[in-house]
Amino acid sequence: MKFNLSVLALASLFATSAYATTTDWGVHGTLEVASALTPVGLFDDIYSFTLPGGNNTFSTAVSNNLTTVLGIAAGEVSLYQTVGSTDTLIGAYAFDGTSGNISYAFGALQGGSYHYDVTGSGTGSLGGFYSLTSTIEAIPEPATLALLLGGLGATGFVARRRSA
Repeated sequence: MKFNLSVLALASLFATSAYATTTDWGVHGTLEVASALTPVGLFDDIYSFTLPGGNNTFSTAVSNNLTTVLGIAAGEVSLYQTVGSTDTLIGAYAFDGTSGNISYAFGALQGGSYHYDVTGSGTGSLGGFYSLTSTIEAIPEPATLALLLGGLGATGFVARRRSA
């Protein structure tokens, strides 16, 4: 048993691992913003949150490569829904300093636990820098849509009647 532990300890010294941070946004507000200065090499940042109910969800990632000082390559934002111990991929998109702002609409999501997983590689001499924004808007209730359509129909009826 001692041999196995010493081999494991020695192997861990030579293993390369990605830099990782985890941030909990709590209940997702209308707008959530994060930014990170990443180290040189691989990074894996997680932003977890809870959606209070049915919402349309949008995300934007930006990386401004600054000559050779700051840069990100192979950046990716993935959105997962967490149910128990299972993560289900909702969608993903790529970003880097040459692509500018990359936005992605994840569409209508039910209430529950979710997290963004932001991965990539810091390629500048000081690593990389990115910002992530996430916005949500409530999905209208069916009764609200019915009321809206009824009001538009009544307005059209009155306008047509006045023109005749």
